[in-house]
Amino acid sequence: MKKFINVYIKSDYDIVILRLSVIIIFILFGTYKWFDFEVMALKPLISPTWLNILYIMFGVHGGSYFLGIVETITFLALSIGFFRPAAGILGDIIVIVTGLVTLSLLPQLGKVDSFVIKDVLLLGAGSVLLKYDLKNYLNIKN
Repeated sequence: MKKFINVYIKSDYDIVILRLSVIIIFILFGTYKWFDFEVMALKPLISPTWLNILYIMFGVHGGSYFLGIVETITFLALSIGFFRPAAGILGDIIVIVTGLVTLSLLPQLGKVDSFVIKDVLLLGAGSVLLKYDLKNYLNIKN
């Protein structure tokens, strides 16, 4: 057990697991944005908030598709980030911005639900991944 712990401590397994977890979240939510059930589920969450600008600009379906495109770019950048830290940095920043944008809706929504609460965790995950990718990009050793 001690050997396993030492191997784990010296590895990047935690970052790999975290990156894969965030990628899966963005694959799921990004893919959902293209389907009518998600378009309709988002409508009552987005309509009363400042993000309603997406509906004004693109319509209800177009607003959902826009979010789907952003989330697709995010999971692609995070995936490429396994091999190219610069792409990972882009993905990490979008994860953080996504979390901040979604959490900024809280005062207007007046309630906390799964649509919003996942973004608390995404802020932390994005920050950890950003630090890791910046260190790799700048070639900084621990």
